[in-house]
Amino acid sequence: MAGWTTSQRFDGHGGTGAINARLVHRQRIFDVVRRFGPISRAELSKRTRLSPPTVSAVVEDLVGGVHLLQEVGVGVANRGRPPMMLSTNAEFGFLTGVDIGSQTLRVALADLEGKVLARLREKTEADSREGVLQQIERAIERVFADAGRDISKLFAIGVGAPGMTNVSDGRVIEAAHLRGWVDVPLRDRLQGRFNAPVRVDNDANMAALGERWQGSARDIDDFVFIAIGAGVGAGVMVGGRLHRGHHWYAGEISRMNLDHRDWQTDFGQSGYLERRVGSGPEGWKAVFDAAAIGDATARTMIEDLAIFVGTAVANITTVLDPAMVVFGGGLSHAGTSLIEPVRRVVARIVPNVPAIKISALGDDAQLMGALYSALELAEARLFAIAGQSP
Repeated sequence: MAGWTTSQRFDGHGGTGAINARLVHRQRIFDVVRRFGPISRAELSKRTRLSPPTVSAVVEDLVGGVHLLQEVGVGVANRGRPPMMLSTNAEFGFLTGVDIGSQTLRVALADLEGKVLARLREKTEADSREGVLQQIERAIERVFADAGRDISKLFAIGVGAPGMTNVSDGRVIEAAHLRGWVDVPLRDRLQGRFNAPVRVDNDANMAALGERWQGSARDIDDFVFIAIGAGVGAGVMVGGRLHRGHHWYAGEISRMNLDHRDWQTDFGQSGYLERRVGSGPEGWKAVFDAAAIGDATARTMIEDLAIFVGTAVANITTVLDPAMVVFGGGLSHAGTSLIEPVRRVVARIVPNVPAIKISALGDDAQLMGALYSALELAEARLFAIAGQSP
């Protein structure tokens, strides 16, 4: 099943007391079906090493009882009666991903396999803190209405926020490009409204998750996602896990200073790098489009951009030695025009040049990462349900 991990397991009893074997069998069979389905009962018996009668009884629980599994048609048999195939019930619940941009709000509704069923894109109502919060709530309700799905089956929500976030508390510490967004208890607000678990993270971190799930860094354990648009930030993946830092500040490369002579300069909320390479809405896209048709001024701007960005990538490389660097945000529109100039700068500074790529997901990187976060939350709920007494 797309998007699922196997990092968490639950016994249905919080780890205490006697373990009911049948409930453990239910979790085991559910796990095998979600990873290898569609699958027959006979194949389930082989993979789980449970007896056919045990498999049949447990499958009946999961299909007819809690409805976590479903029969999805007849398979192929070498001889005898063709087997009935089993799969997870992808619409047992639904997931919502939210990408809060300073200019654009994106929301997607997906089933439990990560298949997108509906999406919404609209201008962010960034004039007030409460205005944005209400807009997010309305947008979540609208994608359910557009898809004709029951919002009471909302299973988990993932949210990417444009600023520093405390992931443990689900709190946006500060989003400089949204008015009034300081110390916003976003997780508690959405959990209270929709009665579903919520994970909130920095938008660059969400983009890194999205790229590893479905994009340019698929299955890469050590890479850095760099987003440059109106703001500048990075998502750092180390050993297959996001590195957020002690103060949730890892990846805040907007403040990276590339010139010691400016060490006393006050760059306000932006920082040295953001002041040098950040752009207004769609700013870099317009530059790349102009360069593509031969505009000399645009090409000079890209060369200057490559020097700043390449130097920043070289500095990051000396510390992290990533296998790959992925460019997103406004830079996702660069195509190949930025890759070679940046690579030349990096190679001039460090010998261990990482692979440098443009985001395969473009503007969807943060949104797909938010959906992936919701998938991870949903896994915990599904295993808990699979381990409950019928």
